Amino acid sequence: MNHETLGKLMDRWSSDAVFRAAVRSDPLGAIANTGLQLSDEEMAAVQAVDWTLSDQELAARTSHAA
Repeated sequence: MNHETLGKLMDRWSSDAVFRAAVRSDPLGAIANTGLQLSDEEMAAVQAVDWTLSDQELAARTSHAA
């Protein structure tokens, strides 16, 4: 996995409420709109996330994974 790309996504997630909402409704589309390129493995990880979790729960899980 490209940790730099994931870091950029995590930074955007934590600082941009509009992006968080877009990711919740269409994760792959919202990430594609950033222009960042994710590997197949990274895209699979995005699809495996339970986007119904609260922002706090998602942030906690992301920080544990990082």
